[in-house]
Amino acid sequence: MILANDDALRLLQLRLGAHKPFGVAERELLASLPWRVEDMPARRSFVREGDKPKHSCLILQGLLARARYTVEGQRQILSIHVPGDMPDLQSLQVPHMDHDLETVVPSRIAFVPHAELRRVCDASPLLASSLWRESLIDAALHRAAIFRNGQLEAEARLAHFLCEMYLRHKAVGLADDGGFDLALSQQLIGDVLGLTLVSINKAMQALRARELIRMEKGHVDVLNWNSLSRLGQFDGAFLHLEEKDASLAATG
Repeated sequence: MILANDDALRLLQLRLGAHKPFGVAERELLASLPWRVEDMPARRSFVREGDKPKHSCLILQGLLARARYTVEGQRQILSIHVPGDMPDLQSLQVPHMDHDLETVVPSRIAFVPHAELRRVCDASPLLASSLWRESLIDAALHRAAIFRNGQLEAEARLAHFLCEMYLRHKAVGLADDGGFDLALSQQLIGDVLGLTLVSINKAMQALRARELIRMEKGHVDVLNWNSLSRLGQFDGAFLHLEEKDASLAATG
């Protein structure tokens, strides 16, 4: 176990303070949260369907997936989560988990007790509304994924997903000049997008051939944001980012 608060505090202030700037009182309350930080290997399921967690987690490094499994053990990826996300925040109000949380790559995860989150929410209506807003944005991600996978063809699905990942990484300072790390296999991206390995491979080749992206060794470069976002029918409104962040992406 690793006991550290600095990274958790920085990411939480970036995410929660993006909509309404925090004052001294809110920053002090966030700084008082007792985080427990743990490094985990890839493919570690640390929250399982049916669990009743007593804490929520914040991703510091790496990538997490929400997943459900059939009785035969087949996995359905529900969503991908990046640093700065709190993917089990709903467990603060909904006691039983209806899915698994697992690491996709080696990851660093911070945990905070629900009792401590409730303490800061009781002390600050602004923090309470900011955490509520995060859970609403999380629900918006699922609506966007239903549209993407239900209505778009393979190339457009991939374009939409890469645009989303770029903006979500950029929002927490993990993307610049159109590039960001995304250590996901083609198989896993196919699982996210509801595509076979053959289909996702063809879609990647098509986007490369059109000089929209470059993908190699776990890194993605967006070469033509306007064309990529147009292909993916992506406008990013569902992410509810600050206007300045969205405009930066649009000119990338």
